[in-house]
Amino acid sequence: MGERTPARSRSGFRRRRRLRRDRRGVVAVVGTLLALLVFFALFGIFLTQYVPLWMEENENQLSNQMQVSLSTLKSGIDDQYIFGDIPTYSVPFTVSSQSVPLLAQPTEATLSYLTGCPAGFSSTGVPKNITACDFERVVYTTAAGATGSQDHTYNQTMPTNYLEVALPNRYFTPVTYFFENDGLAGTQSQGREWMVVPPPLNVTRTTGNLSVQSSLLDLLGNESSFTGQGTKDLSSHLSSHANVSSVGRFLTAGGAARTFNVTEVYGVHALCAWYNFLYNETDRAFGSTTGWSLTWTGSGVTVSQGKTYPTLTYCELSVSESFDLTLTISNVNYATAFVAQSQLNFNAGGL
Repeated sequence: MGERTPARSRSGFRRRRRLRRDRRGVVAVVGTLLALLVFFALFGIFLTQYVPLWMEENENQLSNQMQVSLSTLKSGIDDQYIFGDIPTYSVPFTVSSQSVPLLAQPTEATLSYLTGCPAGFSSTGVPKNITACDFERVVYTTAAGATGSQDHTYNQTMPTNYLEVALPNRYFTPVTYFFENDGLAGTQSQGREWMVVPPPLNVTRTTGNLSVQSSLLDLLGNESSFTGQGTKDLSSHLSSHANVSSVGRFLTAGGAARTFNVTEVYGVHALCAWYNFLYNETDRAFGSTTGWSLTWTGSGVTVSQGKTYPTLTYCELSVSESFDLTLTISNVNYATAFVAQSQLNFNAGGL
């Protein structure tokens, strides 16, 4: 009896040692699982919270860079036709955002240089396809009741190409920019549109004097498009430029200057951005709704009287269709317009 007891004790002792080893293994497995759960929880928070914020910032930066490049291009073209001593002007465009390595791909912009009015105009000067015609018209005509006076009217229509830049952002609100008729407009969903850089239209009214300054910019060149990463250079080549004024055009029988009417017609996308600019620019000068009119036409709708703001439906339609806006200013004393032609093209280079 006494000899068997130590054997049982030794056997019991060995069982307790194996139990301890099993407990250590369970603790190690549970600790590993908890560590993995914490890792995946933190990684999930990183994917769902931090990566979208990071990419939203990247896309916002791309949009800001695109605005700067487009504004620089417009400014360079304006300097070209005003001074006439810059025959070629080139601007680099960043066409893709930064990425999040291994987690999010960069967002790529699309640069599209498109024909503005492929269907042309009717014999009366009306676009044959109003929903696909970018153009500008400047008209100086005789004021009402000025019969029998010297009259040298001016009527010039220029169809023009336009530059469309689409940023199909995934984390930031997508935005499309239009550079047309020497104005740069931005558009987003739900009819949000704004003028990034307005065209050089200035309406100035002082005591006894009303003047209008505008431009006629005809963008030439073949259609082209680019989508990719890195940068792409866009160049402008000045073809011609001139300055047209009303001096000596409208005179009384005795040779004194008299008033006349100015009509500006714009065939554009970004209808609401252009409408806001034209309305506010003219209303600021007049301080009232008399002495001028602003109408718009497109997508089967014609607003023939008053100054009726387009609804959001037409604002959204104007991203894919063009609309016509007609601004008429009466009893103008002096008017001038820069008239120019410039050819745009994508350079072969880029990074």
